[in-house]
Amino acid sequence: MSAAPVETETRQRAPRLSLVHTPTASVSTFGFIAIIAVLIGIGLGGVMIVSTSVGAQSQELTMLRREATELGYKAESLEGELQRVSSANALALRATELGMVPNPYPAFINLADGTVTGVPTAVKGNEMPFLTGTQMKPLPSSQPTVPPAEPVEPAPDAQAEQEAPADITAAGPAGEEQQ
Repeated sequence: MSAAPVETETRQRAPRLSLVHTPTASVSTFGFIAIIAVLIGIGLGGVMIVSTSVGAQSQELTMLRREATELGYKAESLEGELQRVSSANALALRATELGMVPNPYPAFINLADGTVTGVPTAVKGNEMPFLTGTQMKPLPSSQPTVPPAEPVEPAPDAQAEQEAPADITAAGPAGEEQQ
């Protein structure tokens, strides 16, 4: 083979160079900047909406937590009051205020078979005075008690005779009546 035919084939295969026209821009520089500015504005608006919503929800959450704390305190207070009102002492005091008295002779009914355990006894109300709040009468003392005398202003003789009734008697030092 000869070198000449190879060169001619290579030359025929080589592409021909031609002038390519520059494509015209479909969007101007100002339009591109406007599109970017609109996208940035939409993004900032979205961020503002989301942050405002999160701030409002944060304030609402704080308010709800405060309300939950206050309700917790109130619930604890009510539970304490319920325990105080439903204690045995409080129930006994309210029963006494209603006129109920404790029975020192209790009787119980067995609901399974209907039997009564204990002897039912009527209560008069003075069996347990220390529970009902009634006080026993104090024992009489050996020394008589004298009530304190009330102070009286001295009156002139004429007024004393008009004010004092004629049938009043007074006990003297020896216990004799004077008129």
